[in-house]
Amino acid sequence: MDAVRPRPLDAVAVLVAGGLTLATGYPVPVLAMLLAAAVSLLWMRRAPLTVAWISAGAAIAPLVLHVLAPGAAPLSTEALVWPPTCAFAVYCAMAFATGRHRGAPQWLPVVTLALAGLSLADWPPLVLRTEAAIALAALYGMYMAARQRLRGELAERADRVERERLAGELHDVVTHRVSRMVLQAGVLALTSADERARAAAEELRATGCEALEELRHMVVLLRRGTGEGFGLGLPLPDLRPLVTESACAGVPVELVVDGLPEQVSGLVGRTAYLVVQEALANVRKHAPGADVRVRVRYVHGSVRVSVRNGPGLPEAWVTVTDPGMDLLDLRQRVEVAGGTLASGTEPDGGFHVEATFPTG
Repeated sequence: MDAVRPRPLDAVAVLVAGGLTLATGYPVPVLAMLLAAAVSLLWMRRAPLTVAWISAGAAIAPLVLHVLAPGAAPLSTEALVWPPTCAFAVYCAMAFATGRHRGAPQWLPVVTLALAGLSLADWPPLVLRTEAAIALAALYGMYMAARQRLRGELAERADRVERERLAGELHDVVTHRVSRMVLQAGVLALTSADERARAAAEELRATGCEALEELRHMVVLLRRGTGEGFGLGLPLPDLRPLVTESACAGVPVELVVDGLPEQVSGLVGRTAYLVVQEALANVRKHAPGADVRVRVRYVHGSVRVSVRNGPGLPEAWVTVTDPGMDLLDLRQRVEVAGGTLASGTEPDGGFHVEATFPTG
């Protein structure tokens, strides 16, 4: 409601319009009508089209009265513009009209005021000043309306980006913790000698997987329609479903994104997603129970995607995975996308897969 309340500038507009009206020397009946139109400017934010039509009526009524009874309402050429409120009325119609009042409804009072000014053909200087004031007020009003819409869109976008960031942090932190719980429950279900303990561990594992899936759905809802953030707006596809899938399969994954994102082609995006997908599948197959870090790093002109895992745990629980692609096939796919693939063992017994792609 604060946006439609009268402001000090509105009171200034009333005083200026009232001063211009008093300076014209119109007779009392016409003067009272024009002053009433000036006072209505206090409501130009709350009811812009009503104020514009009041000003249009104040422009037409004296003209009609002058035609019907020339002596009753003599027109004065002392006015700066006709009527004195026309510029303010046109501005408020163009700047403050919203929703269904935009378009033709906001232009009708403006056109009416312009035609009323043209009817004063016997006083060319007054007509010229009036039409120039109407045109300038309309242009400035449209500029202010566009500026206000842009500010609103930027504020909304900032809100969407913040919501996306919070959703991402929620996913990264909670998924990593819960996935480790699922992993430990799976190990307990396989190694415990107590039947009741195995059943409880399996139930805990299943509940953890359900929690991870519900978390994924929650994050999708938070990001839905945002158009921003890692899931929808950044160059690479969303890698978080792969993180959730891997966690549910018994391999906790940490996702890290570094650098300022740059645009990549669709082929690069799909290939980078495939690299992460196949690398995580190989971890589940060859190093169950290992800690895994997926890192996306943007540097000027390129994006680097790496998957590093520690040594696996022989007794770790993990679901059966598809065979997936071997490194040779994966390297060929990366090269087709214009990138390079490197892989090898880590000093601690782990393994790494790193693909580098061009951006732009």
